[in-house]
Amino acid sequence: MSEPDETATPPGSAVRFIFEYDGDDVRLVSQQRVDVAVTGFDLHQERALPPGHYVEVRGTDGTPLAAVPVRGELGSSLEVFPEDPGEPITRTEVDRPRGAFTVVLPAADLAQQVAVLRVPPAARPAEGDTGPAPAPSEARARATELATFPVELG
Repeated sequence: MSEPDETATPPGSAVRFIFEYDGDDVRLVSQQRVDVAVTGFDLHQERALPPGHYVEVRGTDGTPLAAVPVRGELGSSLEVFPEDPGEPITRTEVDRPRGAFTVVLPAADLAQQVAVLRVPPAARPAEGDTGPAPAPSEARARATELATFPVELG
């Protein structure tokens, strides 16, 4: 029998957010309380978030409550399907990516704000640098907040 997931939320304490993006412009399209258990989120905000895009739910004082990665990222390329079915699908870079994404976050009762973050890759240490790794707070400080929205669950 498998162990229960320590970061799973009880059903009914989560919110589904749907976002659209055009480049770095992000718009919240919908937010809705959902009756699902959420797994795979980060409650340990003192830990550094790896590079990527995240949606973070925050409490009344702006304190991070949880963060989930944006699946599939806010990509800078598109799949291009060939006219001839026998040819391979390719990818092409775009100047301004557009699309939509959905995330489900825990902590519906405490949520006051939701923010979309971009965490860039850490700077590579100089060759031969044996100093300590950057602190998690430094990694969070590198994050760019693309947009913040109020949580309005009625």
